[in-house]
Amino acid sequence: MLPFGQDGHAILTQFVLLTVHGDDAESFLQGQFSSDVKLLDGTVAQWSSYSNAKGRMQASFLLWRLEQKFFLLLRKDIAETFRRRLSMFVLRAKVKIEVADSVIAGEYLAAPETGLAVFEPTLAGTAEHAVVSIGTQIRIFCLSAEKDAILPAFAGKLLPSKLFDIFFIRAGIPWVSRATYEAFIPQMANLDLIGGISFRKGCYPGQEIVARTQYLGKVKRRMFMVEISSTNCTAGMDVQTVATGEQTIGKVMLSVPVAAGKYLALVVMQISGWGGQPYLAGDLRSLLLRQELPYAIPDMQ
Repeated sequence: MLPFGQDGHAILTQFVLLTVHGDDAESFLQGQFSSDVKLLDGTVAQWSSYSNAKGRMQASFLLWRLEQKFFLLLRKDIAETFRRRLSMFVLRAKVKIEVADSVIAGEYLAAPETGLAVFEPTLAGTAEHAVVSIGTQIRIFCLSAEKDAILPAFAGKLLPSKLFDIFFIRAGIPWVSRATYEAFIPQMANLDLIGGISFRKGCYPGQEIVARTQYLGKVKRRMFMVEISSTNCTAGMDVQTVATGEQTIGKVMLSVPVAAGKYLALVVMQISGWGGQPYLAGDLRSLLLRQELPYAIPDMQ
């Protein structure tokens, strides 16, 4: 049974927290990430991404600033690769990029939504005990383990860390993992729809591709929430359609089993693919049933 109707919490072992600090940290990150880092004022967080020169995301993350430090929450399986990649460009800048010794927990509150959007995450707390609220139902706690962190009294029962991904899927939040490394440009994963791309800031890796996609035409691929009946569904699996045969038209970004033979997932696929009965490659019986995200996809109009 899905845990949507009750409060719950989990220790999020699938995530890692990175810190970036130093005199040049802001200007350095402004030239690397897709969001406008200068807008971080200690009260808000941002969705953001880092791409290669071709605009393909190597990481997506939740970003905030507290006490002259920047914090990045991202998937654990890409964290070290991303840290090393970003460190290559520090050169002589006064910047340090480190893995934080932290405990990361998520809390889900089943109370009805009150209108706070997932693309406007708010921030409270300190560098040692930060709390990021995503909408009105998800809260992320990042506590410094160096301070012998004492976890607060969370609501509801303890959930497996993987199960908590259900709430990110329902919120339409794209987390790049090793299985989807360099698979998508930011708009394909709806980063532009949740405030993860600034089209007014200066250059950053992949910015030319991202800007061209935005201004020269319709985004042909988007991220959707789907329900899938299958015995197996994991991030990185290809999506095909009955109409186009073995041609790949998309890829699974994140999935969680919710019942025997059933998954809830985020998939990035061609918008036109919905006219051709999409399914997981190799499993014709695994038809994808589209679910509504909490934000609109304009290209569907």
